[in-house]
Amino acid sequence: MNFEKLKNNPKLPRHLAFIIDGNGRWAKHRGLPRSLGHKAGFDNLKKHTEYVEQLGIKNLSLYCFSKENWNRPEDEVNYLMKLFDQMLDEYKKEYLDRDVRIVISGDMDDERLPESVRKKAKELMELTKDKTGFIINPCINYGGRQEIIMAINEILKEGKSEINANEFEKYLYTKDLLPLDFIIRTSGELRTSNFLPWQSTYSEWYFPKTLWPSFSKNDLVKALNAYMKRNRRFGAIKG
Repeated sequence: MNFEKLKNNPKLPRHLAFIIDGNGRWAKHRGLPRSLGHKAGFDNLKKHTEYVEQLGIKNLSLYCFSKENWNRPEDEVNYLMKLFDQMLDEYKKEYLDRDVRIVISGDMDDERLPESVRKKAKELMELTKDKTGFIINPCINYGGRQEIIMAINEILKEGKSEINANEFEKYLYTKDLLPLDFIIRTSGELRTSNFLPWQSTYSEWYFPKTLWPSFSKNDLVKALNAYMKRNRRFGAIKG
């Protein structure tokens, strides 16, 4: 099924996620600095955000920067922060007057983040909080285990000694998002890398070998066609 025929197909995931992997290797294979790999990845991210919205998928999560990524070289981290600052500016310009909500998963109070990134992220979430259309969820300064610990600490502060799974989800960054259906991790790496561990319990995974900057519209179509052929059982026996 081609891109046009996929639009608004009821079998599409309602919540899709990308683990954006392979920017550095893409640059290395071309004899380029890693920064240009990240720039190419950022440009490709903008294209795929448009593709996903056009398809009628409701929520899109993007693993952009993990808690562990602070261990990368300082110049690389600084460049990524500049890209995030630019991304937030573009989101505000592109989406503020549309029915698009920005929900950023990650610790936006971490002082290692540039003040401009923290300020713009919080502002954008506040400005779009009442929008009910397409949701974009960049995961910046995110760690799945850290998110769960954060939620537990909030519950303890409220004096609660027992809650159920539905109540627990209200303390997560993704509390207003749909269940996570499908995760695409590019570059051929077969790891989950601390990405939305609670939310991805019954997600379908797809691991193309293509490096993220080269992941094309046709690659996305191929992945979604593969997803729609799967029989999701959620632990039960079906068919």
